[in-house]
Amino acid sequence: MEIPEDEPVTLCHLKQFTDGFNGPLIPDLRFLKNMKLLNVSGAYWQGEASNVQLQRIYGTAWASKKQLDGWLEKTAEAEKRDHRKLGRELDLFHFQDNAPGAVFWHPRGWTIFQSLIAYMRSRHEVAGYVEVNTPDVMDRSLWEISGHWDNYRDHMFTTQTEDGRNFALKPMNCPGAVSLFKYGLRNYRDLPVRLSEFGKVHRYEPSGSLHGLLRVRHFTQDDAHIFCTLEQVEGECKSILQLVLDIYKQFGFEEIAIKLSTRPEKRMGSDADWDRLENALSDSLEAQGLQWSVNPGEGAFYGPKLEFCVGATRLVVTGSAERYRWI
Repeated sequence: MEIPEDEPVTLCHLKQFTDGFNGPLIPDLRFLKNMKLLNVSGAYWQGEASNVQLQRIYGTAWASKKQLDGWLEKTAEAEKRDHRKLGRELDLFHFQDNAPGAVFWHPRGWTIFQSLIAYMRSRHEVAGYVEVNTPDVMDRSLWEISGHWDNYRDHMFTTQTEDGRNFALKPMNCPGAVSLFKYGLRNYRDLPVRLSEFGKVHRYEPSGSLHGLLRVRHFTQDDAHIFCTLEQVEGECKSILQLVLDIYKQFGFEEIAIKLSTRPEKRMGSDADWDRLENALSDSLEAQGLQWSVNPGEGAFYGPKLEFCVGATRLVVTGSAERYRWI
């Protein structure tokens, strides 16, 4: 394991066994009175396919049998509604080994997909967004300017053409949207400019992390970018929060956990920039009287974000609102 010199290390020691993680450890399974083994799977050391494959054993343990039985019952009910199971039974979509993490939409599933797009397009239009579309493949130079080449390249699909140029399938829509905004002359009186895009993005996710429609390598983002003055930031953040929460409500999601993901260790920009961006998001949440929590260090490398999470047995991030500053 490679550990940076300035990073603290926690060692957990039990009898003759020592390991570098937060623990705690138990001597044997006698200390787990209410537990159940769930499944086993293989995983590559440090997520690299070239490394040795390890065996993972998954289990759950609870303080009482009642708690364990309750969790197992909720999990069983959730499995009945597993979207992968429903996708097969309702003939909506499927996955194949020769296209890992990419969806094959069947006619029924594609009809639902397009209905969702149509609904979101109508909401964008009412909220004052104009729809655009940007290229799927762009030159390395743009990704260097945006910071993705240095901070996100491990998750990008890249290639070099015969003329020696390096290109990448876009993992995010942001650089394309900024490039579009910069095209031509603009006046500050035009602000705010609200751009929406149903952009297809491609991200190299480790094979072991792929999970149905929840974790894929190719997907369509219902994305939007707002270009505004500093004085307009708080008002735009409020409008986004109201729009996002109302859309979730329309789909029956009443209980949303909101998390403010703050600056990661590997990031762009100054601390002053991050202070201003994080404060703008937290102030917007406070102004709306919303309950929220901090997710330390989980922001994007270019800015903090709000994560909107739903889920019964576990939280699922369904969307985010991000702030960044590079043009």
